[in-house]
Amino acid sequence: MRRTLGAIALGLGALLLVVGLMAKPVLYTQLATVPLNYKSTSVSVGRDMSVLRLWSDDAKVGHYDKLTGVTVQSTRQVLGIPGRVPADKQSSTAFWQTGVKSVAVGVGDLSYSMETVSFDRLTGVANNCCGDQVSIGDLEKPDAMKDITHEGGYFKFPFDVQKQSYAWWDGDLGKATAAKFVRTEDLFGTETYVFEQRIDKQEVASRTVPAAIFDGTGEDVPAKVMYGNVRTLWVEPNTGVIVKGQEAIDKTLESALGTVAATKGVIGFDESTIKANAQEWGALGSQLGFVKNTLPWLGPLLGVLLGLVGAVLLVGKGRRSAASWTGAAEGPVAGLEGLDPVAETQVMDPTRAELRNQSSL
Repeated sequence: MRRTLGAIALGLGALLLVVGLMAKPVLYTQLATVPLNYKSTSVSVGRDMSVLRLWSDDAKVGHYDKLTGVTVQSTRQVLGIPGRVPADKQSSTAFWQTGVKSVAVGVGDLSYSMETVSFDRLTGVANNCCGDQVSIGDLEKPDAMKDITHEGGYFKFPFDVQKQSYAWWDGDLGKATAAKFVRTEDLFGTETYVFEQRIDKQEVASRTVPAAIFDGTGEDVPAKVMYGNVRTLWVEPNTGVIVKGQEAIDKTLESALGTVAATKGVIGFDESTIKANAQEWGALGSQLGFVKNTLPWLGPLLGVLLGLVGAVLLVGKGRRSAASWTGAAEGPVAGLEGLDPVAETQVMDPTRAELRNQSSL
């Protein structure tokens, strides 16, 4: 039994040693990779917001509503499309599509946007591998798309996030700016790194719009699109997944006739989305952190200890067996100490009386 246990301990020790040594270069590398066929849905809500609603009636006549104090709900769906990535690039590149539908609760639809992004499966940085596009639809052509070149992070941060700044994409600017680390924060038991991207209000576009938007009359007027934002992202550090997102948006139209809010207010993930993200990615993040940070030293340590235990069991058994055999062959028999050895048997001749008795038989 001891020999069997020793062999088992040696085998387990060798296995743990190998697993520990291979944890970071092999296991972690395989786990810390974005899936090609990812799918998710998140919901964001903003209350007491001001928005400009553009819509058309059955006769395709355009209308403009300036809404204030409304609740806006945005639903984002993300879908991975493996078939858009060439086979020779699938090990390093993912291609995801995202669609966002926004509604003014109790009023009607506000907007629908679509965007496709190809990015590195490890770092999360856009690489524009596979035909990135963004929707430019309006009331006349709601499904119109155009090619776009992304930069920086878009869907997620890299695996093993550090407390530093990262380039993060902003669609209104059409470029990436710095998202700076500001603090750590616990969300439903999951530690997150909080990053803040501050965008000072600036002109991002110009267009011609109906004067009626500014309560004016007459022909269309030129207007500047002014945009500012404070985007805050709560990130699970092991996976780089965004657990919570929030934006304080200040987007307006400005013309000689005045200023109108296009989108103004604070909107962010609702509580159910945050809680679900924290539970799912917090657990996966802990597992990934264990593989990367703990298993590389714990595996070899336990492997060596089990190996020593196995060796002791095997070697100790052999020594005791040899000692018992030697004692039986060469040592005195226990309990018989002090007894003299038996003398050799002496043969004696029978007496005459004994001979007469034998002859009478």
